[in-house]
Amino acid sequence: MDSTLMIAVAMLTGIVAIAVVTIKKWLDQYRLEQMRKSVEHIDAINLTSNVGSNLRPWLSIEALRALADMTDFHAQRINTKFISLPRSTEKALDSADEWRTASPPPSPTPLPNQPKQAKELRDNLLHYLQLIKDGHRERVIATEAARERIREATVLNARICANTYQARARQSLTQNAPNQALHFLKRAEKTIRGVKDLPKDLMNELDALVAAINELEEQRAVSGPSRLADEADELAEAEDSWKKKTFD
Repeated sequence: MDSTLMIAVAMLTGIVAIAVVTIKKWLDQYRLEQMRKSVEHIDAINLTSNVGSNLRPWLSIEALRALADMTDFHAQRINTKFISLPRSTEKALDSADEWRTASPPPSPTPLPNQPKQAKELRDNLLHYLQLIKDGHRERVIATEAARERIREATVLNARICANTYQARARQSLTQNAPNQALHFLKRAEKTIRGVKDLPKDLMNELDALVAAINELEEQRAVSGPSRLADEADELAEAEDSWKKKTFD
């Protein structure tokens, strides 16, 4: 074999080796990228499942189906050639199938009235809102449907806040602190009034709140101002300031 042929063979071998290394590197990068994207979709499925499960007692059937659609959207983008589904994600997919055929609950589930539980519920509600926005951005949820879901979440948020404030008002009354009770009732009233186009049950709740506020204000007017009442108002305002940081 002459030297020219040997050089050509060596060059060809080198080119092939470089090509093999390049292709292998590209395949590795492709595999890693597919795994990364699949993990993101798996995380999204798990988050959607957790949010849906935590909010399910208070979400409409349409809202649950929207979350099921989002779950399907992410599931279709998982490349199972490079990653296997965790058991938790498989359960999340089963939950999405269940949501799609779910029926309305026979009776409404009471909302939590303790601040810590209410805050956890509202945190889930914020995640829910972001999921709806993501679904709209990905064109999984139509514009009008997304508006309805956001409207529903806004009303639910008002219910949670008003329910918690009213529970605090009842607690204040049992502690013989009518001024604190009045403070929390007014907070509940303000929360409900902040919702546009109130549903009938919230309109009735607002009427009851106004009546309770008027009754307490009449009682305070009859009894007259006192230092104890002023101190109670200051305490309520201080607690309200704390609530805005930790609850609102």
